[in-house]
Amino acid sequence: MELIYPINFIGHDEWIHGGYDPGLAQGDVITRDGEVIGSWRTVGYDPNDEYSGGRFEFIPSGEDTARFTEEFASLDIRMSRGLALSNLTRTIREWYEPTFPKWPAA
Repeated sequence: MELIYPINFIGHDEWIHGGYDPGLAQGDVITRDGEVIGSWRTVGYDPNDEYSGGRFEFIPSGEDTARFTEEFASLDIRMSRGLALSNLTRTIREWYEPTFPKWPAA
C-alpha cells in the first residue's frame, strides 16, 4: 500500500465506494512513514440518506475516545465531506507534528 499523504485514512475510499456502509466507516490513520497513530470513524449519519450529515472522528492509539472531530453537512456532497476530512487531517497533523505550520488565525 502506497502512503502518499502525510496523514492517511486507510479504508476511507472503500467506505465511499461501498455506499457509505456503516461496517466500513472506520480504519487506521497512518503517517507517510507507516506509523499507525490512531484510527478514524464516521458516525451520526444515515447511510440511506445522501443528504444526511455526520461526523468524522479521530481516536489516537492507546485512547478510547475521539480526541478530534469534524462535522460534515451532507454525506453525498464531496465538497462537504472533503472539507471536513481536510480540516480533521490538518488538526491531526498539527497535533502529531508540532513543527507543522499552523494556519493564521482569522
